[in-house]
Amino acid sequence: MLGNNHDLGERTFRHAAGYTATVLGAALTVVLVSVVWMWVRRGDCPGSLLECAGAEKYVLVFVPPTLLAIGGVGAFVQTIRTWRGGGRWAIWQGAGWLLFVFMLIFVSLSAGSLIQG
Repeated sequence: MLGNNHDLGERTFRHAAGYTATVLGAALTVVLVSVVWMWVRRGDCPGSLLECAGAEKYVLVFVPPTLLAIGGVGAFVQTIRTWRGGGRWAIWQGAGWLLFVFMLIFVSLSAGSLIQG
């Protein structure tokens, strides 16, 4: 019985880690695509990337934190579902808080770009 519970916890950890990595990967992909988009559309603009950016600046500022917030809420929903099922819910709660922390870090770092440009 103990081995079975350990396998369940390990499987829960793998699912939570995979979910977190997928959400972080999606947010980073949007960041990279936005930066490349700004670089390509820069053209002859003498200013910085953010000064020359149009809509891609708003995609860079708003979409990754939104993805991280939705991912965090999804992890917390999975926390409740796992808790009700009697599983190891704390792993999913940690995943949700990790995604929220990354969202707050990204928001604090990117908020200045709205003022700058």
